Amino acid sequence: MAEDIGAPAPASDSFIPIAELQPSCSSAKAIRSVVALLWPYSASNKSITLLLVEPDFRLRRNKGQVRVEFHGSSAKEVASSGICIGDEVVLSLESGGWEREEAGLRTPGTGVDWKLSFGEKLSMQVCYRDF
Repeated sequence: MAEDIGAPAPASDSFIPIAELQPSCSSAKAIRSVVALLWPYSASNKSITLLLVEPDFRLRRNKGQVRVEFHGSSAKEVASSGICIGDEVVLSLESGGWEREEAGLRTPGTGVDWKLSFGEKLSMQVCYRDF
């Protein structure tokens, strides 16, 4: 089952590998990924965080993961979607903000040097994994 959060998913020719993510990436690009970790919705901060990884596990060891934080209305939508570890995600970079990952707070593994942050605008498609 798939669910669109926000606008429709981008065309397949606009995907970029996670390892190539950086602030200079075009906002017309998107990533195709899998949820590897999920930090639950925090009502006090109005935020939720996902660790997104490359669908092909062989690409994950070379900066194939990125931490994505959602705040405000986008966080509420992501939290209410029922997204879980193992679900596939297509995430548009449009309206995403960039922050450099702090050395002490990095997620274990090899991720990109940046994290993405979304606030009030979000375009994401979730394909739920069947168990």
